[in-house]
Amino acid sequence: MTRVRRALIVLALIVALAMGVMGWLGYFGGALFTDIAARSTSDRAPFAVVLLSGDIGFNTGMSPDIAERLAADGIPVVGVNTLTYLRKTRTPAEITSLIARAEQRALRLGHTDRVVLIGVSFGADMLHVGLVGLPASLRDKVTRVALIVPENTVQFRASPGEIFDYWTPTSDALPTARRLTWAPLLCIHGVVEADSLCPLLKQPNARIIALPGGHPLHRDADALYATVSRFVFAH
Repeated sequence: MTRVRRALIVLALIVALAMGVMGWLGYFGGALFTDIAARSTSDRAPFAVVLLSGDIGFNTGMSPDIAERLAADGIPVVGVNTLTYLRKTRTPAEITSLIARAEQRALRLGHTDRVVLIGVSFGADMLHVGLVGLPASLRDKVTRVALIVPENTVQFRASPGEIFDYWTPTSDALPTARRLTWAPLLCIHGVVEADSLCPLLKQPNARIIALPGGHPLHRDADALYATVSRFVFAH
């Protein structure tokens, strides 16, 4: 076997592996919503959660970890795979529609009339964008909003780990984020994160928390969940 042929075989295997991983993450389709029932004896939850994943989907990373911990604490969660929905460019109105569908699903899942909305990374970027147009009837049921490591710019298309982001236009995140004044707001960022939205938020309803590390927060799921849970369970 020639050296060129071996190189082509290796390249083909790498491409096949990459495509397989992207498919598993949800880039080529798959489940948009993941329902995680509360592990509780009560039929009615105090509230439900909608959790918008980052751009690596809902099968890995911090998003499913947070969701599972919330469910273990008695809260039903509807996870949203933003990679699946935003693998093609979407409009703000389409993102609002996605959030509305997820909220209605979560309310049914928890047999409740209260919901907390959480976005992680790219999901946090899309959450504040989509909430601008959320109908009043659904907005009234939102008790809290948490943005986890949102960036100071937004893109309306997702790719796994931002591998295609060089060709995706960006816009300023602040115009939509600063309109989020109607519910208690938590914004979490890494203390050394350079491009975070959180320090720019000055509205009185916003609580800004800096955790160790940069955008990945040292992948410290315990510290992150401790911060999130204190917020969502606060009276």
